[in-house]
Amino acid sequence: MVRRFIVIEGTDQVLEISKAAAPRTAKEFIHLDKLPDGTWRLLYSPGTIPDFTKVQALRIIRED
Repeated sequence: MVRRFIVIEGTDQVLEISKAAAPRTAKEFIHLDKLPDGTWRLLYSPGTIPDFTKVQALRIIRED
């Protein structure tokens, strides 16, 4: 079973992704939504992430 998490570096937060879906739309987006069971749903556009099986990590880079 594949399990995916988003680790928020610099904090102690780890978000378990229990659902991932790519609604068909022309808009490009990535959206996280907390579910009642405490896990997270990741919605993304196919234009933003064409093949979710290849995703290793999502990283936000801060430059000061």
